[in-house]
Amino acid sequence: MTGVDRVPAGSLYIAGVGSERRRAQLVFTVGNLDTGQVASISLVPGSFTPLPTPGGTWWLPYAPIVTDLATRAGVAPATLRDPDFPDEPGRQPSSGLMLPIQWQPGIPEAERRKWEAAALADRRATPWLVLLGRSTEPPPPGDPGRLLGRLCALADQLHVDLVLEVRPSSIGRGLSWDVRFEFAGGNVPDYQHRWIADLPTALATIPADRAVTGLTVANPGLPAHYLTEDALTPAAVPVGLDGHPGGHDLGQLERRMLSDAEQHGGAQAIWRNRHWWHASLRSAETAGKFVRGWEPPTPKYWGEPIPTHRCTRCADIEDPPYCLDCYGTRQVRRGAVLTVTDLRGRTVHRNWRPDDDAQPTLAHTDPLSRVSVWQLGEHYQVGPLAADFGVAPTDLTDIDGEHVIEQHLRLGVSQVADGGGDPVDAYLGEVAATNDGGRLLVRANHWPGPTLDELARLVRGFGLALDVTVTDHHRNIGQPELSQGNTWSVRVVDPATPLAVDPLPTSACLPEAVACCHRYLHGALRATIPANPEQPMPVPQQPATTGPDPDVAGLIAEVRRQAATHPGQPVTIRLHPDGTHTVLSS
Repeated sequence: MTGVDRVPAGSLYIAGVGSERRRAQLVFTVGNLDTGQVASISLVPGSFTPLPTPGGTWWLPYAPIVTDLATRAGVAPATLRDPDFPDEPGRQPSSGLMLPIQWQPGIPEAERRKWEAAALADRRATPWLVLLGRSTEPPPPGDPGRLLGRLCALADQLHVDLVLEVRPSSIGRGLSWDVRFEFAGGNVPDYQHRWIADLPTALATIPADRAVTGLTVANPGLPAHYLTEDALTPAAVPVGLDGHPGGHDLGQLERRMLSDAEQHGGAQAIWRNRHWWHASLRSAETAGKFVRGWEPPTPKYWGEPIPTHRCTRCADIEDPPYCLDCYGTRQVRRGAVLTVTDLRGRTVHRNWRPDDDAQPTLAHTDPLSRVSVWQLGEHYQVGPLAADFGVAPTDLTDIDGEHVIEQHLRLGVSQVADGGGDPVDAYLGEVAATNDGGRLLVRANHWPGPTLDELARLVRGFGLALDVTVTDHHRNIGQPELSQGNTWSVRVVDPATPLAVDPLPTSACLPEAVACCHRYLHGALRATIPANPEQPMPVPQQPATTGPDPDVAGLIAEVRRQAATHPGQPVTIRLHPDGTHTVLSS
């Protein structure tokens, strides 16, 4: 039983008056990323039977609706995700539709419909609730102790801390656990990004590719050190990072941390130098913030400090404009550390010092700005390392896997203003200023799903269109400071909107553009909801047998050909829900 009866005939209920008029309709949709199947249901006043709550009010729980739609769409329930939180499986928009306290089964039908309309038109929730999933259940995460061993081994390889943390939840639900990687010497983050009730659950739900997000938290006060010579060659670990030595007694760790948390407010266990260090968390002077009770010993992988000096242009100015010498940090560092990893056992480190033997090559000097463009030696280029990991240079991303590493880092390109000094110093100064602690961490993996084919099937099931834009930059060959190859964008749009070219596609490759579209799908879907409250929302349905798949490969080949004949100008191709397409160039 879902609690949903039927959609009554008649006009749509409208709640509110004037500019506050709102559609009293809620559409629930489940989409299958593997097959493109889509199942939806429309909730309007009179279409469902509320259930009582212990407090005497009434509501419609969403769980039975989600289960029914997942079955119809062929989706394994454990894979369901809210598009607004694509990295958090199992997270759903809310638990159910709460009806106003005035709703009671014994009041007249017109009154019941009025209060149902008020609940459905509540603007605190989007009127189109969408969940996406896959056809098959994911493999079980495995033994928590084994998972912890993998994370410890990866921390050893990356030369970062693995932090287990428990502290009061920011949403008032008691103590909350987190597992993340951090750079040594940083501050305690202002808040946790997750709420998890115990350590084993945290280990089971936070894999390495989510734990690395702790390395993206801004921490400008981090100390900057080169790696020691021994640390430049990480010790080999078994395939899959299994079998890490040391023995991790989860029960002992959890009990010790809970004891510290009860005494002081919070606790951390930090894996550093192949040893666990326990630190209590104590309230800072600023409400809601914490500091460690003590700091673990200095990491053994730290070499000499990266040379640093005060910025001569802005350090002594009270409120300076943004400074391109130090990028707003008020200090200039002459060195950095590059780390490239696949998070599965292979890692490469390089100390980027300013005294590498290879001399930079002058590419050209702009006659108007007098800015000289230099190509640095391969030692300072991130792109060539892609081959060592079996991926393309545009598969090299920032450590959280969201964006391709910037082109000038892939190619080792440095720009120096007229009389602006050494190109290597300028390059390293930028890298160190824009990466805390001078650590540039790069992830080398093929882009995860969905693929463009999967996204196209799903978007067709939603009854929407897909715009793919590409700009060909082959005229920029020989100017490495300008975009090279192709740049892309992928957008989900209402097919009724006029076709317009995206004027600035910025993704360095098509898989990045698809990943970006998927990451922000929630906002794109909301933008297609009819603005007129008198217009009902569509209720998309797409069974598994719906026609042939869109010819995505043919469409991409066509838009590439069009772009090649209009270099420097974006070209957009729209895939319509009926399978037809339209091409437009700027």
